[in-house]
Amino acid sequence: MSSKAANSERDPRLAAVAKVARALSAPMSLAELLNEVLAAVRQAVDADRATLYLVDDTEECLTSIAVGGPIRQIRLHYGQGIAGWVAQTRRTVNVKDAYQDARFDASWDLENGYRTRSMLCQPVLDREDNLVAVAQVLNKNGGWFSVADEELLATILSMAAISIVNARLAEKLAANNKELVAARHDLANRVREIDMLYDLEREAARSATLDEAVRGVMERIMSTLDADLLEVAVRCEAGGLIVYRSTGPDGFELLQLPSAKGLMGKLFSSPQRYNPCELGCAELAQLAAEEQLPWVPAAGLCVPLERDDSLVGAMAVYWRPGGHASLTLPQERVVELSADQVGHALGQRMARQQVDRQDRLAAIGSALSAVLHDLKTPVTVASGYVQLLKLEDDAAERAQLADLVLAQLAKMTEMTREVLSFARGDRDLLLRKVLIPDMAEELRAALTSVFEGAHVLWEVRCEDRGFGRFDLNKVLRALVNLARNARDAFDAMDAAQPPRLAHDGEAAPSPEPAQPAPPRKRFAMTLASEGDQLVLTAEDNGPGVPREFQHRLFEAFASHGKKDGTGIGLAMVRRVAMAHGGDVAYRETPGGGATFEMRITRDNQGRRNSERIYNQDMSLAAPPAQLPP
Repeated sequence: MSSKAANSERDPRLAAVAKVARALSAPMSLAELLNEVLAAVRQAVDADRATLYLVDDTEECLTSIAVGGPIRQIRLHYGQGIAGWVAQTRRTVNVKDAYQDARFDASWDLENGYRTRSMLCQPVLDREDNLVAVAQVLNKNGGWFSVADEELLATILSMAAISIVNARLAEKLAANNKELVAARHDLANRVREIDMLYDLEREAARSATLDEAVRGVMERIMSTLDADLLEVAVRCEAGGLIVYRSTGPDGFELLQLPSAKGLMGKLFSSPQRYNPCELGCAELAQLAAEEQLPWVPAAGLCVPLERDDSLVGAMAVYWRPGGHASLTLPQERVVELSADQVGHALGQRMARQQVDRQDRLAAIGSALSAVLHDLKTPVTVASGYVQLLKLEDDAAERAQLADLVLAQLAKMTEMTREVLSFARGDRDLLLRKVLIPDMAEELRAALTSVFEGAHVLWEVRCEDRGFGRFDLNKVLRALVNLARNARDAFDAMDAAQPPRLAHDGEAAPSPEPAQPAPPRKRFAMTLASEGDQLVLTAEDNGPGVPREFQHRLFEAFASHGKKDGTGIGLAMVRRVAMAHGGDVAYRETPGGGATFEMRITRDNQGRRNSERIYNQDMSLAAPPAQLPP
């Protein structure tokens, strides 16, 4: 054995210092380190008890750790008692009789039946002279504490100060790491929640129908919660509830309850979330039977589905017996977040569905109005021919009148078929070999009826002498629609012009002209060719189309400024053009007005796309019958 080791065994003071040195180098927690230091201090100075008050910087308090007496935590403010005075002044206090010192607080002695005699109290400072703790030793055995005790205690505390600081930093770092782990876990949960909400929103948005949207959303929620059964209920227009029920990826059914009853029925009478398993066993079993559940749930949650503070439905999630005993807080949060998202998406879908239903009804009414308006002219003409038939005795005249009636009936049939074809999205083409000049003559006959009495100077220009292969009736119908739009625009322009006023404020009579003035309203239809396309241009000098409406010109049921407009005419024109491999475009006429350019493929013989093509290889050898005036 070396002489140094022998000396440390003979001198308990050196043994205490060596013990502190070993403790400071060992991997210990702060509590274990402090207990070792206090035990070594008590042994080194031969004291009855030792206490270390750690500094709490946030409250300027001292928290005690004691060795040699009853374990009791004491909290002192700076300046309170001798230890508080040392913390405040950072000066050592060594008293032979504590009761003779005015700074001494005897309440602890009175409470514990202890008698403090001598006391040595020193501050514990780190390298930067920051206060770390206050060390206090009581009642030296056989007398009082000496200057040597002060020096020894100061030596031990200077060694311990660094380790105390490091231990506290390590504990703080460990606490921070624990908080970071908890924050990372919480962040991961939030990310999963956001991903789930995004999936719910995307699923609800991309589904074509309400039923598909509800089913897709429920599958997402089921997989997130690992639930055994999920239900979404909405009110039925005929009364009762429509219940969407999911029991997994392959288990989906639609139920109709005659009234708002069962576990979810409670939400329609009182829209507040509740745990159904907190109900009595008998009530829970009865409500589960009313809701036609396959089993009485052992855990679950029922929540209302709301949008803008209005109830749109209810949602319930259940777990079967033998699974979850109760819901965890994260599960409850997922259910509530899902309910908020589903309520918003479901309410938006239902509102959109209601608007779509109203729009469809309005569109049907507008379409019927347009059909009746278009049918009025041929019906009137046919009625006139029938009246002439009753009065005509000549067989040849009667036959000619009958042919004219049949022509009007055929026209009405074609108009009806065209509207129905548009409604069905039909693109069937009846191809014919058509001579372009003959087509121009047929178009002139149709425009004669369109502009009759409209005081419009109109013309049809034919710049193509060849032929094409397309559906003549459909193309003529589209061109007539363009002409009718021009006539309606001229009528609207005339109606918008105020009458000329006389000097007294009354409308002045229009002077009788010496001769009819040439009409100021002009319309021209041009048939030309460009490459393999037939270019059909309708041009007028009317008011044109407002710029804010031009982007909606060819939308179905989009109308602007027409009293009886339905918006179906230009949509039909574009459909006919696209069925023939072309399109239609609008531009403003130089000097004012509207110009529509319809392009179609000149020869559609080879078209075999989505359209069904019927060929009739026939040309218009004879000029068509003229429409009656």
